Amino acid sequence: MSNNAITSINNNDNSSNKKRGMGGIAVIFLILAGVIGASYFFKDKVKAIFNPVSIVASVTSINLKETDGRTNILILGTDKRSKSNEGNNLTDTILVASIGKLDKDVVLISLPRDLWVTWTDDYSNKQQSKINEIYPLTGGDSKILIAAIEDVLGMPIHYYGSVTFDLFQKVIDILGGIEVNVETTFTDYEYPVEGKEADPIFENRYQTVHFEKGINNMNGETALQYVRSRHGDNNEGTDFARSKRQQLVIEAIKKKVFSTNVLLNIGTIKELFDAYKDNVDTNIDFSTVQSFYLLSQQINFEHIESIVLDDRSEADKGGLLVSPIDSAPYQGKYVLIPQAGDFSQIHAYVKKYLFGDK
Repeated sequence: MSNNAITSINNNDNSSNKKRGMGGIAVIFLILAGVIGASYFFKDKVKAIFNPVSIVASVTSINLKETDGRTNILILGTDKRSKSNEGNNLTDTILVASIGKLDKDVVLISLPRDLWVTWTDDYSNKQQSKINEIYPLTGGDSKILIAAIEDVLGMPIHYYGSVTFDLFQKVIDILGGIEVNVETTFTDYEYPVEGKEADPIFENRYQTVHFEKGINNMNGETALQYVRSRHGDNNEGTDFARSKRQQLVIEAIKKKVFSTNVLLNIGTIKELFDAYKDNVDTNIDFSTVQSFYLLSQQINFEHIESIVLDDRSEADKGGLLVSPIDSAPYQGKYVLIPQAGDFSQIHAYVKKYLFGDK
């Protein structure tokens, strides 16, 4: 399933300005946006995206939407295999990346899929559900989901990208795999087998996946199993644990990009953009891609702040949620709700990371 790595990743390989620029754009698209790749519409302009001379000639300033000096991107990982496939389209991963234009920093905020929220449908009716159910209940309406997330976090969302499982796997494989620092050994005996969710024989629906603590070599399939596992032992079966693992994979992708010349290879770039075409839904256009490139050259990606909202940490570490004992008001489902009864504490906590002392 995974093997211990025999070599460590060197973070000092990004010394040249050119390579730093490549690493920056990679972080924007491969890490912050889960490979948002809006520019799959512009495959004939791929070289221009990575050509500083071309960019400076066409974009004289960073022209990104922002509020109080920060640009916020919503990254959704959906549980369908490609953008064209039908399915429930539950949002398996919900991550917001906030980029500070003035502070030159990045903050990642993970939201649990079981968070119970109130939202407004297209007919101005108030609805309630888990946050990961909004997409399928609204036919994939990003505007409604974005409004709900803005309400939870108390911050505007300027851009979004919805990424399928296939893209996640393909990108990691195109990069030649990643090395993930697994923090906890665990086994999941109920990892779903793709395509067998409705199999009448219960045992056929699941496979066993296992991960050992330490540096693990992972291809796309293994990395997907690592971030999706929901029934692991050793306290790895929670939303909080999944969010932590997702951010560990983000870190591994960042290190892989910074430690190699992979994105200096035009063939690799073409493979990445071809993968985007069938697996990404986003509101980022080509001019925005260029602005992200310029911004990426100014940001220090060596340190990214990460926030995970959960129901088990101390309040000053993101533990601002609780699982109610009585599930009747929540359609009998396991859900998480804010301890304060509203999202005011979460708003204050997020603002501390975005504008105050970390």
